[in-house]
Amino acid sequence: MEVYTAIRRAPMPIDGLQMDAQAVPRYVPREIERSAIRGPVWPHVLMALFGAGWAVSFDFGVRIYGAEIVSILGLLLIRWRPVFIRYPMLRRILAAYSLWVLAIVISDIVNGSALFDSARNMATPIIGGASLVCVLSALSRNPSALMTFLAATAIAKGILGEPAYGDAFADLSMSWESIQQDTNFFKVRIDPFLTPALLLLACWIGRRNLLRAAIVFAVASIGYFALDSRSSGFVFFLSALTLAAFHTGFRPRPAQIVVAGAVASLIGYVGFVAYVNHTLVYNPYGHNGKQLQRMENPYNPLELLLEGRSQWTVIPTAFAERPLFGWGSWAEDEDGRFTYMLLKQIDEIDYNYFELKPGRFYMPAHSLIGATVVWSGLLGFVAMAWFLRSVWTMSLRLSGIVSPLLPAVVALLMLLLLHYFFSPPMVVRLNYPVALAALIALTRDAARAYRPTA
Repeated sequence: MEVYTAIRRAPMPIDGLQMDAQAVPRYVPREIERSAIRGPVWPHVLMALFGAGWAVSFDFGVRIYGAEIVSILGLLLIRWRPVFIRYPMLRRILAAYSLWVLAIVISDIVNGSALFDSARNMATPIIGGASLVCVLSALSRNPSALMTFLAATAIAKGILGEPAYGDAFADLSMSWESIQQDTNFFKVRIDPFLTPALLLLACWIGRRNLLRAAIVFAVASIGYFALDSRSSGFVFFLSALTLAAFHTGFRPRPAQIVVAGAVASLIGYVGFVAYVNHTLVYNPYGHNGKQLQRMENPYNPLELLLEGRSQWTVIPTAFAERPLFGWGSWAEDEDGRFTYMLLKQIDEIDYNYFELKPGRFYMPAHSLIGATVVWSGLLGFVAMAWFLRSVWTMSLRLSGIVSPLLPAVVALLMLLLLHYFFSPPMVVRLNYPVALAALIALTRDAARAYRPTA
C-alpha cells in the first residue's frame, strides 16, 4: 500500500472484488494526511523547479520551456528506471506514444514531409514522455510534491506570466478595471496562475470533506464563466460534479453512471442557459458573446461546440480523403479549401479572402486526436484510441480512493480530457506529464484492490 493512498475496503463478495460505497466516510484520515506529507525532500525541489519552469521559455526554432529542460536534467540525476517496473500503466501510455511516433514516421515518408516539420511533430510525444517519466519518478517517492508543483506554478506565472501568450496585455495593471476593459485579460494574465492556486486550495479544504472541495470548484466555475474563461470554467464544473458524486458514494457501475449522467446533464444545461443569458446581456461584444450572436440558437450547446471548435467540421472530411497515412506532419492546406471551409463555417470571410490575405495555410486541426488522425492517418488514430482507453481505465479507479490530492487529480483529469478533443498536440508536452503522473501514481493500488462490476 502506498503511504499516500487509502483504498476504501469493505467485505468483498466471493464472486468478485466490489467495495461498498458507504463502507467508510469520504474524508482523509489524519494518519494518511500525515503520511502523505512525509517522504524525501528532493521530489519537492524537482517539482518546484518543474512548476516554475513553465513560466520561462526559449526559442530554438521551436519553443522549449524551462520545465522541459528541468525534466531532461532530472532524468540524468535521479533513478527513474524503477517506475517502469512499478507502474504497468506507464508502460501502456509510453507504448501508445511510441506507436504515435511510428505513425508520424510512416506518414511523413509517404507524404514527403519536410524534415523540420516531422522532427517538431515527433518531439511532442518524445519530450512529453520524458517529462512524464521524470514527474512520475518524483511523485512516486513523495506524492505531496504535487502540491509543491501547484504552488510553484502559481507563484511563477503570477510573477512572470504565461509565456505561451508572450507580452499580451503586459501594458495593463493587474486590476479589476483591466478585466472589465477586456475579459481576455483574465484568460491571459490571471487564469494561468489562479487555476493552480485554486487546485491547491481545494486539496487543502477538501482533505476532511470532498464536498468542500466540490464547492470551491463550483464557485470557481461560476466566476470563470462570468469572466469569459469558458474552457477552465467547464473543467471546474465537471470537477465539482465528480467530487460531489464521489462524496455521495458514486461507483462506476452502469446504473449509477446513467443516473449521474442524467443529473449532470440537467444541472449542466441549467447552468449553460444562465451563462448564455449573462454573456448576451453583460458581455455581448466579447469573443464568446460574438460567437453566441452568430448562432441560430444560442441555447443549443452542440451548435456552440461547432461554433467554438469549428475545426471538427473539417477534420472528418480531411481524414476521409487520406485515411491510411494522413497528410503528413504540419500538412499545408495548399489550395486553401479546408481553411476556407473552416472560416466559412464561422462567417468570417468572403470569396476574395485568399486574394486579400495570401500566405501559408495549414490543415485546420486544433485538437490532439484531430491533428493526429489528419496528419498521421489510421495508425495515429489507433495510438490515440489506445491512449484514451488507458486514461479511461485509470479514471474508473478514482472513486475508490481517499487521498488529500484527489481534488487536484480529478481537475487535472478533466483538463486532460478537454485538451484531448479541443487543444493542439502541444498539450502532450505542456499539461499531460503532471496529469498522467498523478493519475498513474494515485490509481496503482486501486488497480489491485478494485474492479468495477455490473
